Amino acid sequence: MKGTMETRQIAVIAEHRNGVLTPGTLETLSFARELESLLNLKTNIVIAGKSIEGLTYDIAGMTGMDVIGIEGENLDLYNCESYLAALEKPLEELDPAYICTPHSAMGYDLAPRLAVRLKASCITAVEKIGKKGKSVLFSRSQWNGKIILEKEPVVKRAVLTVLSGSWPEPDGRPEKTGEVTIITIAAETKNSRTIEIREAVRTGFDLAKAEVIVSAGKGLGKEENLPLIYKLSELFPKSAVGASRAACDAGWLDYGHQIGITGKTVSPKLYVACGISGSTQHIAGMKGSQMVVAINTDPAAAIFSVADYCIVEDLATFIPCVIEKYHKLFSSHKESE
Repeated sequence: MKGTMETRQIAVIAEHRNGVLTPGTLETLSFARELESLLNLKTNIVIAGKSIEGLTYDIAGMTGMDVIGIEGENLDLYNCESYLAALEKPLEELDPAYICTPHSAMGYDLAPRLAVRLKASCITAVEKIGKKGKSVLFSRSQWNGKIILEKEPVVKRAVLTVLSGSWPEPDGRPEKTGEVTIITIAAETKNSRTIEIREAVRTGFDLAKAEVIVSAGKGLGKEENLPLIYKLSELFPKSAVGASRAACDAGWLDYGHQIGITGKTVSPKLYVACGISGSTQHIAGMKGSQMVVAINTDPAAAIFSVADYCIVEDLATFIPCVIEKYHKLFSSHKESE
């Protein structure tokens, strides 16, 4: 399975939950397709788990790519130590030029450690691929999206994490089925073990189905201002309240409201960002919105780069004015009927 410089490959480390590939993995496959067409390389999928043979064959049929399934008793739940032990040798033998995985909680935990093991470069949160001469460049945001960096790996191998929302999921099914290789490995852990993975507590709203989302960020100032967000949301039918990670970390809202890479990915008709600076992680979770309105006191906030309407104003001043204006218009409309 050892590659050569002429036949080197791309490896996608797949992430899966409950027997299904995550959306981030599907987007990473599209990233790999673009990279392989740019460099004329072949893509292989590597997936680790406890009992994954059935899933491995499903993926080979769904993508047409060759799949390496790595099975082990300690691979049932993600644990960085066990995954490193399981992936290191198969990846060394495959000898890929690029190792790709979603920029998820698993991906950005695993990628830098795997890069150290394999003596590789590591570039995280990749948003775009470019080529300059013979050099392949990977773009990512920095400083909450205020600048874009182009990075080039300087060694023969690179580990990359792919930012959610930057590539679409693949369309259609291939004409052929990929080949499957199953490897059984004893991936023992000495220093840590994963006991369980808990999903965020579900509340009565469904962000994925909401047509309008009003989200609160740290710029809200304090938890006592949270009713402003709910009052604004109540103006719209089929609406829900979202939040940035900073607002959830502050304890203002439950993590079930969080939008972003480590939260939920949404694509409402209208997204209203209230006091959200616009980190790369948050933008990745809402960039599919049809219309974005951003309210922030900082005119240089990164959220304005993706907003259709940019409002530089204090939330505590602007939102009450909007609500008051709405009720006046609504009252006038009712009186004219």
